[in-house]
Amino acid sequence: MKEIFNESYREYNEYMSTVLPDFWEGFSYKTRRQQCESLINSLNERFNFNRLITIETGTSQNPKGDGAFGIFLGFATEKTNGIMMSVDINDDYLKKSNELFSSVIPKLKYETYKDDSVHFLKNVEIIPNLVHLDSWDLDLKNPLPSALHGWNEFVAIESKMLSGSIIVIDDNYIKGQWVEWIYGDGRPSEKIDIVYPILGKGAHIYQHVLSGNSDWELIGEHHKNLGNIKIIIQKK
Repeated sequence: MKEIFNESYREYNEYMSTVLPDFWEGFSYKTRRQQCESLINSLNERFNFNRLITIETGTSQNPKGDGAFGIFLGFATEKTNGIMMSVDINDDYLKKSNELFSSVIPKLKYETYKDDSVHFLKNVEIIPNLVHLDSWDLDLKNPLPSALHGWNEFVAIESKMLSGSIIVIDDNYIKGQWVEWIYGDGRPSEKIDIVYPILGKGAHIYQHVLSGNSDWELIGEHHKNLGNIKIIIQKK
């Protein structure tokens, strides 16, 4: 699997470079590369399945806007003859996602579903071994809704997954840093200090796993980094 993940990362970088001239210079894209590298290191060390069954909540559909992390997952899934599913409530996003994946990874078995992600995860019949939770935009000025939604997604799927399975949760900031929060409505950006142990989509999941009272554990070194990180956990 190590070769598969590394090759998928190379293909992801090549694709992103074709659509984003500043892919190697832009700060936000550097963050995506770092997130990919953290996940690859964790998967190479700990992932023991031969076939990826992948679910992404919040569909990847705009490489210039969302970084299309799902494309990396799609490359890896296709190389294992696996299946990838994506769920979203936005019709336009679903349409764009289907167009994106069919053009970039045409051989991938990829299906999109219009549904609330929590409802979808509760009722999905195919059991994944890799889940990427990324369906509710984080607002650091009001982080609780995103964190609660991420927690509800986790509760909906975690008991179904087999030992060794991986869950990845996007958009998290660890205590001890500050973030320049940029508004999309023209207001000046604002400096936000992270004073809680963690803020983000995976905040409740992270605290639950750290408590030791779950079937999951943090893996890799990603949670020791500063910046926007993806929390990576594995079922024991």
